[in-house]
Amino acid sequence: MATVVRDEMESTTDISVIPPFIREESTQRIAQALRLVCVAGADLGRTFRVGATTLMIGRGPSVDISLNAKDVSRHHARLHTDGSSFTLEDLGSSNGSFVNGEQIAGKSPVRVGDRIQVGSTILVFTHHDELEDRMHQLQRLEAMGALAGGLAHDFNNSLAVILGCLDLFERRLPPSTELRDMITEMRTAASSASLLARRLLRLGRRDEVELESVVLQPLVQRTVALVRRQVSQRIAIEVNVPTDLTVRASSEELYQVLLNLLLNARDALPDGGTIEVAARAVTMERAEAATRHLPANGDYVELSVIDNGVGMDDATLARAFEPFFTTKPPGEGTGLGLAMLHGIVRRHGGSVIARSNVGRGTTVTVWIPRAT
Repeated sequence: MATVVRDEMESTTDISVIPPFIREESTQRIAQALRLVCVAGADLGRTFRVGATTLMIGRGPSVDISLNAKDVSRHHARLHTDGSSFTLEDLGSSNGSFVNGEQIAGKSPVRVGDRIQVGSTILVFTHHDELEDRMHQLQRLEAMGALAGGLAHDFNNSLAVILGCLDLFERRLPPSTELRDMITEMRTAASSASLLARRLLRLGRRDEVELESVVLQPLVQRTVALVRRQVSQRIAIEVNVPTDLTVRASSEELYQVLLNLLLNARDALPDGGTIEVAARAVTMERAEAATRHLPANGDYVELSVIDNGVGMDDATLARAFEPFFTTKPPGEGTGLGLAMLHGIVRRHGGSVIARSNVGRGTTVTVWIPRAT
């Protein structure tokens, strides 16, 4: 049976609706803190302040909230306020305006936590400071991923030339020569670099993945069985995954996500401990979905990997998903595992959040759309 998520696992403040009976001075104070946060579209991560005035949404310099998506009309919609409530009005746009997935005709009430969609752009109406901070972090991560992917493309092209020249050079050598051993070592090094470049290319990918219905428990059991062969007897792995959970995912990429999380948890337990893999079906209301950067409310599978290891401090946790960031000694980690995990989950229409305490352990939670 699905569970309605109500933030029992996170120490974040709920996005709450402004009651209609709230005092005027409180309304003015809250209105000054209101904002529209872009969670999907060309303006991902941008924040627009909402005060006690009417705002025009569209494209170009003549509007108050100017968006970059080409499917947004120049004068797309208007956000009205009377100081205590808000309404959204579509201005005859070519693609329509939507509130929480429902197309509006004329004016529609808008409350804190609602999703406003104009064209392909989705804005969350919120006064949640943490949501804004997280979206800025998400924007930075996606920009870093795109940059890394672009650099990897050029790097991989250069490596292809090097490997091709090594093949030609080897064909011209006599059968017995020490140079063949040197070429073999050079090819091995270049091939390793090429593998790293391909991982970077995956990090910067923005194309669609082929999704299918994947039963979660067999995939978890297969991954856990592999990891159990690589951990010491002092580490116990517990699995709490119902048999009936099915997600819309790429089986191969979801396997990579889970494998990466399990290996990170293993590395966080140098003196032994426990790793738990838990999953459950959840139904996200619009406010909960927004705080987790999910593109829409609806049915998801929540997959968590929990360890009671060394944990991370706030500074380390803030950079955990950045490409090339690692706390491991030189030569023992590339810093790409969690960055690629982040990219995979986002391509699946999901999200990932990590929570950690030094000396108490880490919990990484992934939300993936549930198959229907």
